Amino acid sequence: MGRKKNLLVAGFGITVAGLFSMTTTAAEDWKSEVELGAVMTTGNTDEQNFKFRFDSIGDLETVRHTAHVDTLKSSKDSNTTAQKAYLSYQLDYKLEGDRSVFGRVAYEDDRFSGYDYQVDATVGYSQLLFENNTMKLTGDAGLGYRTSELETGGSEDEMIVRLAAKYLWQVSENATFQQLLSAEIGSDSTISRSDTSLKTTIVGDLAMKLALSVKHNSEVPAGRENTDTETSVTLVYAF
Repeated sequence: MGRKKNLLVAGFGITVAGLFSMTTTAAEDWKSEVELGAVMTTGNTDEQNFKFRFDSIGDLETVRHTAHVDTLKSSKDSNTTAQKAYLSYQLDYKLEGDRSVFGRVAYEDDRFSGYDYQVDATVGYSQLLFENNTMKLTGDAGLGYRTSELETGGSEDEMIVRLAAKYLWQVSENATFQQLLSAEIGSDSTISRSDTSLKTTIVGDLAMKLALSVKHNSEVPAGRENTDTETSVTLVYAF
Protein backbone atom coordinates (compact mmCIF):
# COMPACT_ATOMS: atom_id res chain seq x y z
CA MET A 1 0.00 0.00 0.00
CA GLY A 2 2.88 2.36 0.76
CA ARG A 3 4.32 1.93 -2.73
CA LYS A 4 0.93 2.58 -4.33
CA LYS A 5 0.59 5.72 -2.25
CA ASN A 6 4.04 6.90 -3.34
CA LEU A 7 3.13 6.25 -6.98
CA LEU A 8 -0.08 8.24 -6.71
CA VAL A 9 1.70 11.07 -4.90
CA ALA A 10 4.40 11.20 -7.59
CA GLY A 11 1.84 11.19 -10.38
CA PHE A 12 -0.25 13.83 -8.63
CA GLY A 13 2.82 16.02 -8.11
CA ILE A 14 3.83 15.83 -11.78
CA THR A 15 0.28 16.61 -12.92
CA VAL A 16 -0.17 19.54 -10.53
CA ALA A 17 3.17 21.04 -11.56
CA GLY A 18 2.18 20.69 -15.19
CA LEU A 19 -1.23 22.27 -14.67
CA PHE A 20 0.34 25.16 -12.79
CA SER A 21 2.79 25.75 -15.64
CA MET A 22 -0.05 25.58 -18.18
CA THR A 23 -1.78 28.56 -16.59
CA THR A 24 1.11 30.76 -17.75
CA THR A 25 1.29 29.27 -21.25
CA ALA A 26 0.10 31.44 -24.15
CA ALA A 27 -2.10 29.78 -26.75
CA GLU A 28 0.45 30.39 -29.50
CA ASP A 29 2.97 28.20 -27.66
CA TRP A 30 0.81 25.11 -28.17
CA LYS A 31 0.64 22.77 -31.15
CA SER A 32 -2.20 20.25 -31.02
CA GLU A 33 -3.77 17.58 -33.21
CA VAL A 34 -7.15 15.86 -33.06
CA GLU A 35 -7.40 12.54 -34.87
CA LEU A 36 -10.65 10.75 -35.73
CA GLY A 37 -11.47 7.55 -37.53
CA ALA A 38 -14.78 5.69 -37.79
CA VAL A 39 -16.07 2.71 -39.80
CA MET A 40 -19.70 1.57 -39.58
CA THR A 41 -21.37 -1.24 -41.53
CA THR A 42 -24.95 -2.57 -41.51
CA GLY A 43 -26.73 -5.53 -43.09
CA ASN A 44 -25.75 -9.12 -42.40
CA THR A 45 -23.14 -7.77 -39.95
CA ASP A 46 -23.52 -4.64 -37.85
CA GLU A 47 -20.07 -3.39 -37.01
CA GLN A 48 -18.77 -0.10 -35.64
CA ASN A 49 -15.18 1.04 -35.09
CA PHE A 50 -14.34 4.41 -33.57
CA LYS A 51 -10.89 5.84 -32.86
CA PHE A 52 -10.05 9.15 -31.18
CA ARG A 53 -6.59 10.50 -30.51
CA PHE A 54 -5.38 13.82 -29.16
CA ASP A 55 -1.79 15.06 -28.98
CA SER A 56 -0.65 18.42 -27.67
CA ILE A 57 2.78 19.96 -27.08
CA GLY A 58 3.36 23.22 -25.23
CA ASP A 59 6.96 24.31 -25.88
CA LEU A 60 8.01 27.16 -23.60
CA GLU A 61 11.34 28.75 -22.79
CA THR A 62 12.03 26.64 -19.69
CA VAL A 63 9.51 23.77 -19.80
CA ARG A 64 7.74 21.56 -22.30
CA HIS A 65 4.32 19.91 -21.85
CA THR A 66 3.43 16.76 -23.79
CA ALA A 67 -0.10 15.38 -23.46
CA HIS A 68 -1.49 12.30 -25.23
CA VAL A 69 -4.92 10.62 -25.31
CA ASP A 70 -5.67 7.55 -27.43
CA THR A 71 -9.00 5.68 -27.35
CA LEU A 72 -10.50 2.87 -29.42
CA LYS A 73 -13.90 1.15 -29.33
CA SER A 74 -15.09 -1.60 -31.65
CA SER A 75 -18.30 -3.62 -31.65
CA LYS A 76 -19.85 -6.33 -33.81
CA ASP A 77 -23.54 -7.31 -33.74
CA SER A 78 -24.00 -5.22 -30.57
CA ASN A 79 -21.14 -7.00 -28.78
CA THR A 80 -18.10 -4.94 -27.79
CA THR A 81 -14.95 -6.49 -29.25
CA ALA A 82 -12.39 -3.84 -28.22
CA GLN A 83 -12.45 -0.96 -25.79
CA LYS A 84 -9.34 0.77 -24.52
CA ALA A 85 -7.91 4.12 -23.52
CA TYR A 86 -4.32 5.25 -22.97
CA LEU A 87 -3.47 8.64 -21.48
CA SER A 88 -0.06 10.13 -20.71
CA TYR A 89 1.40 13.44 -19.65
CA GLN A 90 5.08 14.44 -19.54
CA LEU A 91 6.59 17.61 -18.12
CA ASP A 92 10.16 18.43 -19.22
CA TYR A 93 12.33 21.01 -17.47
CA LYS A 94 14.81 22.21 -20.06
CA LEU A 95 18.57 22.22 -19.53
CA GLU A 96 21.31 23.57 -21.79
CA GLY A 97 22.12 21.88 -25.08
CA ASP A 98 18.74 20.35 -26.02
CA ARG A 99 18.60 18.30 -22.83
CA SER A 100 15.94 18.07 -20.13
CA VAL A 101 14.84 16.24 -17.00
CA PHE A 102 11.24 15.06 -16.91
CA GLY A 103 8.40 13.62 -14.92
CA ARG A 104 5.82 11.42 -16.65
CA VAL A 105 2.56 9.72 -15.68
CA ALA A 106 0.51 7.28 -17.79
CA TYR A 107 -2.79 5.47 -17.35
CA GLU A 108 -4.18 2.59 -19.43
CA ASP A 109 -7.60 0.96 -19.31
CA ASP A 110 -7.98 -1.97 -21.73
CA ARG A 111 -11.20 -3.91 -21.18
CA PHE A 112 -9.86 -7.08 -22.82
CA SER A 113 -6.32 -7.12 -21.37
CA GLY A 114 -7.13 -8.94 -18.14
CA TYR A 115 -6.27 -5.80 -16.14
CA ASP A 116 -8.75 -3.39 -14.61
CA TYR A 117 -6.16 -0.68 -15.23
CA GLN A 118 -2.40 -0.03 -15.26
CA VAL A 119 -0.74 3.19 -14.14
CA ASP A 120 2.92 4.21 -13.97
CA ALA A 121 4.99 7.23 -13.00
CA THR A 122 8.60 7.86 -14.02
CA VAL A 123 11.26 10.53 -13.74
CA GLY A 124 14.26 10.72 -16.03
CA TYR A 125 16.48 12.42 -18.57
CA SER A 126 15.80 13.36 -22.21
CA GLN A 127 18.18 14.48 -24.95
CA LEU A 128 18.15 15.39 -28.63
CA LEU A 129 20.32 12.72 -30.25
CA PHE A 130 20.31 13.80 -33.89
CA GLU A 131 18.88 16.58 -36.06
CA ASN A 132 19.26 17.90 -39.59
CA ASN A 133 17.03 19.74 -42.05
CA THR A 134 14.51 16.89 -42.39
CA MET A 135 15.11 14.46 -39.51
CA LYS A 136 15.06 14.56 -35.73
CA LEU A 137 15.71 11.87 -33.11
CA THR A 138 15.23 12.23 -29.34
CA GLY A 139 15.72 9.70 -26.55
CA ASP A 140 14.40 9.31 -22.98
CA ALA A 141 15.60 7.20 -20.07
CA GLY A 142 13.99 7.08 -16.64
CA LEU A 143 13.14 5.16 -13.47
CA GLY A 144 9.68 4.71 -12.04
CA TYR A 145 6.99 2.50 -10.60
CA ARG A 146 4.04 0.65 -12.14
CA THR A 147 0.93 -0.79 -10.54
CA SER A 148 -1.45 -3.12 -12.37
CA GLU A 149 -4.90 -3.89 -10.98
CA LEU A 150 -6.17 -7.31 -12.09
CA GLU A 151 -9.79 -7.84 -13.18
CA THR A 152 -9.89 -10.91 -10.93
CA GLY A 153 -8.77 -8.89 -7.92
CA GLY A 154 -5.37 -8.17 -6.46
CA SER A 155 -2.59 -6.16 -7.99
CA GLU A 156 0.96 -6.33 -9.32
CA ASP A 157 3.46 -3.64 -8.30
CA GLU A 158 6.99 -3.22 -9.58
CA MET A 159 9.82 -0.82 -10.21
CA ILE A 160 10.43 -0.06 -13.89
CA VAL A 161 13.10 1.32 -16.18
CA ARG A 162 11.61 3.28 -19.07
CA LEU A 163 13.47 3.75 -22.37
CA ALA A 164 11.90 5.66 -25.26
CA ALA A 165 12.80 7.19 -28.62
CA LYS A 166 10.99 9.49 -31.05
CA TYR A 167 12.02 9.78 -34.71
CA LEU A 168 10.55 12.39 -37.09
CA TRP A 169 11.24 12.57 -40.81
CA GLN A 170 9.85 15.33 -43.01
CA VAL A 171 9.63 13.20 -46.13
CA SER A 172 8.32 16.07 -48.25
CA GLU A 173 6.56 19.38 -47.82
CA ASN A 174 3.25 17.56 -47.31
CA ALA A 175 4.31 14.21 -45.78
CA THR A 176 5.72 13.32 -42.34
CA PHE A 177 6.92 9.94 -41.11
CA GLN A 178 7.03 9.28 -37.35
CA GLN A 179 8.31 6.34 -35.29
CA LEU A 180 7.74 6.10 -31.54
CA LEU A 181 9.35 3.30 -29.54
CA SER A 182 9.25 2.64 -25.80
CA ALA A 183 9.98 -0.14 -23.33
CA GLU A 184 8.98 -0.19 -19.68
CA ILE A 185 11.13 -2.90 -18.15
CA GLY A 186 9.99 -4.29 -14.81
CA SER A 187 10.98 -7.15 -12.56
CA ASP A 188 7.78 -9.07 -13.43
CA SER A 189 6.96 -7.90 -16.95
CA THR A 190 8.15 -5.69 -19.79
CA ILE A 191 5.70 -3.61 -21.83
CA SER A 192 6.97 -2.53 -25.25
CA ARG A 193 5.19 -0.20 -27.66
CA SER A 194 5.77 0.76 -31.28
CA ASP A 195 3.79 3.45 -33.10
CA THR A 196 4.61 3.93 -36.80
CA SER A 197 2.75 6.50 -38.88
CA LEU A 198 2.78 8.41 -42.16
CA LYS A 199 0.79 11.64 -42.30
CA THR A 200 -0.02 13.44 -45.55
CA THR A 201 -1.58 16.89 -45.81
CA ILE A 202 -4.89 17.00 -47.70
CA VAL A 203 -5.59 20.73 -47.52
CA GLY A 204 -4.64 23.41 -45.01
CA ASP A 205 -4.59 21.96 -41.48
CA LEU A 206 -6.37 18.74 -42.49
CA ALA A 207 -4.35 15.58 -43.10
CA MET A 208 -4.77 11.83 -43.59
CA LYS A 209 -2.79 9.44 -41.42
CA LEU A 210 -1.92 5.77 -41.85
CA ALA A 211 -0.63 4.14 -38.66
CA LEU A 212 0.41 0.80 -37.21
CA SER A 213 0.57 0.41 -33.41
CA VAL A 214 1.97 -2.64 -31.64
CA LYS A 215 1.95 -3.35 -27.90
CA HIS A 216 3.72 -6.37 -26.39
CA ASN A 217 3.49 -7.43 -22.75
CA SER A 218 5.95 -10.16 -21.79
CA GLU A 219 3.67 -11.48 -19.00
CA VAL A 220 -0.14 -11.35 -19.21
CA PRO A 221 -3.05 -12.87 -17.26
CA ALA A 222 -4.08 -16.40 -18.28
CA GLY A 223 -6.01 -16.61 -21.53
CA ARG A 224 -4.76 -13.26 -22.88
CA GLU A 225 -2.53 -12.55 -25.86
CA ASN A 226 0.92 -11.04 -25.34
CA THR A 227 0.78 -8.84 -28.45
CA ASP A 228 -1.90 -6.42 -29.66
CA THR A 229 -1.75 -4.69 -33.03
CA GLU A 230 -3.85 -1.85 -34.42
CA THR A 231 -3.89 -0.57 -38.00
CA SER A 232 -5.77 2.66 -38.67
CA VAL A 233 -6.54 5.23 -41.35
CA THR A 234 -7.72 8.51 -39.83
CA LEU A 235 -8.24 12.19 -40.48
CA VAL A 236 -6.10 14.63 -38.48
CA TYR A 237 -6.83 18.29 -37.78
CA ALA A 238 -3.97 20.46 -36.50
CA PHE A 239 -4.42 23.70 -34.58
